[in-house]
Amino acid sequence: MLQIFPQWSFREDVYVEPEPYSGTVVLHSRWEDVVLRSPGSAVLEAMRRMSLGPTSLDNVIREDAERRELDAILDGLQHLVVRSFGFDPEQPLMSVIPLAQRARFRLPEVPLLHPVRLSRFALIRTDGNNYHIESPLSLHRVILHRAEAMSGVGSLIRPVVPSEIERDRRPVIAYLMAAGMVVQTVEEDPFQPMVFEEDVDPALVAWTPVDLMFHTRSTLGRHDHDFGATYPMGDKWSVEPVVKPEPARALADPGQERAPVALPRPKWGELLAADPPLTTVVEASRHTRHYGERQLTADELGELLYRTARVRSLVGSPDETSTTSTSDRPYPSSGGSYELELYATVDRCAGVPRGVYHYDPLRHRLEPIESTPADVDELLETGMVAANLDATPPVLLTITARFRRLSRKYNGLSYSLVLKNVGALTQTLSLVSTAMGLAACRLDSGDIEVTGRVFGLDWRVESSVGGFVVGHRPGREPNRFSGRYAVNDAEWVLRARAEIA
Repeated sequence: MLQIFPQWSFREDVYVEPEPYSGTVVLHSRWEDVVLRSPGSAVLEAMRRMSLGPTSLDNVIREDAERRELDAILDGLQHLVVRSFGFDPEQPLMSVIPLAQRARFRLPEVPLLHPVRLSRFALIRTDGNNYHIESPLSLHRVILHRAEAMSGVGSLIRPVVPSEIERDRRPVIAYLMAAGMVVQTVEEDPFQPMVFEEDVDPALVAWTPVDLMFHTRSTLGRHDHDFGATYPMGDKWSVEPVVKPEPARALADPGQERAPVALPRPKWGELLAADPPLTTVVEASRHTRHYGERQLTADELGELLYRTARVRSLVGSPDETSTTSTSDRPYPSSGGSYELELYATVDRCAGVPRGVYHYDPLRHRLEPIESTPADVDELLETGMVAANLDATPPVLLTITARFRRLSRKYNGLSYSLVLKNVGALTQTLSLVSTAMGLAACRLDSGDIEVTGRVFGLDWRVESSVGGFVVGHRPGREPNRFSGRYAVNDAEWVLRARAEIA
């Protein structure tokens, strides 16, 4: 007969501290300090053993009254208790770890009645020693300590009826169900397809497992990972400097070097005299998919980049190669990290030769990147498709991120901050473009393989995370107001665009 050995323990971050003078026990955890008043000696010994690792409570508790006392205490501490089991009393097969204060674990009280399968939101990985199963829908993490536990999980790749589940796999499935990693059909009709609640839940049908996991792990409340400004890299790994180093310029043609393109700088007084009010710019701002034949100029491109992305000052150190200092630029950036870089793929811009460039925000110039005409064409066509343009863009600005500028400081939310910073930069680019009377369009997607190859980047270290197209408007644009119904001062848009024009 198959025998199951349940084992109990506290989370690794729980510390049990008896206070003999007051007769109390304090359980310290990441969330709170729990004070237990006058627990029995056997109960105290059980909790002490639980703080050391998985233990069988039957080896400690002998009396029914003591077990009831312990059960009542542990029931109120479910968010601190790890539930394990094995077929060997000395070796746990599986453990279920609570991740949040609201975590509650209840094994099914009735036998399986309906087909079951692994949740489509359950993600399996290895840490090098154990398998981990996590789901954004669950407040628990499942750890499989031994390889044979995977056989019970592997059989759930598709729905399995209870009669087909082998006896030694039933405990595995029961624990996975209690942890929210296995789901069962809401009803069983042999003449209809099997229906799982998560597949028809209106709140879930729009989510992919990866997106929902990213959402829950880049916010607080549903996980126990380190989070925030924890500096997880410490001093062990190198970090990119505050300003990206000047690249080694390659030779475009044998014996001929492409020099950096110094960009013109706008003048403060002229900007104050020419710029429309902020309200006008906000109302007139729009993205366009149509561009005119009139070329952008080096003056205009220089003004746009200077007003949106230049380094205004170095903070903490005047050394641009410093890895610990920060900088100040015209758009906001989390922690002053300014991990974003701009690359310009130029097709039609008077004063700037066609080609691929990296924008140097400290020296306000374009650094040429070795590329072929085919590379330029591929980048422009990628931008045209991503923005759904009717022709290749005059100038395509690709936004990349040097990820370690943020991940060196932040745990859990660093990539979500990258995306927020991209939004801040593209909004700044959009508003300034509108103030200058330029046509602009944000790119919502990009090809990290193409940009990595042409820009000479390792996509794992620095990769494309956004884009922006800029040029001039055509003489006549399609009517964008057809099918719109005015609600709140819609005429402001027409007034603002008339002023800009």
